[in-house]
Amino acid sequence: MDWSAVFSVTVLHGYIPQILLAEALYILRLPRRSRFRLRLCIGLPVCAFLAVVIPNIVAQFTAGLFSILIFLLTFALCCFLFESRWTHVLFCCVSAQFTQNLSYNIESLAEMPLGEISLWQTGAISVACMALVYLACYMLFARRIKVIRMDARWVLPMAVATGLFVYVMQFLLQVYGLDGMWVARLPLVACCIFGLCMLYGFLAYKDEQAENDRLEYFLRQESRQYEITRHSIDLINMKAHDLKHHLAQMRAGGGYGQEAFAEISAAVEEYERTVSCGNPTLDVILTEKQYQCEKHGIHFSMMVQGEELAFVHATDLVAIFGNALDNAIECELAISERAKRCVALRAARRGAMIAVRVENYCPYPVPLKDGLPFTTKGDTDFHGFGTKSIRYAAQKYGGTMQIGQENEMFLLNVLLPCPPAKPKEQ
Repeated sequence: MDWSAVFSVTVLHGYIPQILLAEALYILRLPRRSRFRLRLCIGLPVCAFLAVVIPNIVAQFTAGLFSILIFLLTFALCCFLFESRWTHVLFCCVSAQFTQNLSYNIESLAEMPLGEISLWQTGAISVACMALVYLACYMLFARRIKVIRMDARWVLPMAVATGLFVYVMQFLLQVYGLDGMWVARLPLVACCIFGLCMLYGFLAYKDEQAENDRLEYFLRQESRQYEITRHSIDLINMKAHDLKHHLAQMRAGGGYGQEAFAEISAAVEEYERTVSCGNPTLDVILTEKQYQCEKHGIHFSMMVQGEELAFVHATDLVAIFGNALDNAIECELAISERAKRCVALRAARRGAMIAVRVENYCPYPVPLKDGLPFTTKGDTDFHGFGTKSIRYAAQKYGGTMQIGQENEMFLLNVLLPCPPAKPKEQ
């Protein structure tokens, strides 16, 4: 063994800072282990030393393992620094390898037309390609990492297999002297792009699926609350009805003044009054919101053709009407002038569509992101899903939701296509 070559640093070792920088793009969003800085100060020099020595030793016996050994050492370093499942760390490291390899192949394509160039020119092209490719990969892929969900067994192995294919192809190109041909680089560029798109396309799909699961959970919770409210309103109505009979008997027996009876009767009638719009689910929702508006001095007007919404499931009615009115009422509670507090609800058929419109007074602009208002509550895990659940419920029926402001009025519009009419039986 040539011990002088064991500690020698060559141009090939330039792969070390390139892969470490690429890994930093992806993995810094993962949770860190305790004493991270101490681990970094110890682990990084050790990893760099081993990344020079071990590949040099192995290279004296066999070829083709240089880059793979360095990759495995940096992967071990990342596992040492970050407190996450090894599959999540590997996900980030494979993404980094695709990024580094994409940069290297684009760099090679850029150098081919130039012929013989100096070392500093090669370095300048390398740095420029790295900056452009790494920035593009960060903007398109790395910054989208929030939570890594990898419960599909085939995605990560396929990505690893694609990475190994790129390694093997690049090694064979060098062995057979084909790495100087531009046409040989294009499949490698395509493989790197394919690998990144596959990984992060799946990640985006899992993020959307997780959000839909949270929305479904949110809708189930609202449905349970609706059942509790319906039961409470039914109970109040029965008690109010019984109380009216008791009052009638007391009035017949005397002992109370007419004004006292009138005051008590008015209070009873207020709780006995319920909304009837042709849809039992909406009756409960609107009765509850009517009580809330009366309690807080909010003028609430409604015109609802409830029978036209019979095709909408009760859970989705709660999601659409309950959340829309809750948001409107919450907004009105922040208005100091009680005379200006108002909420208006319209739900009617317009041709082949059901149009739902909720308006409330809102003198200040509401910031929107992706067409939805920002949540004003601190717990973003369980709040801020109101308008999302409205849109989600509408989309289940092929409908849409739009939000806007006009003349100091906040507007929420939901359009739901009516189902085709069933043919009449002969």
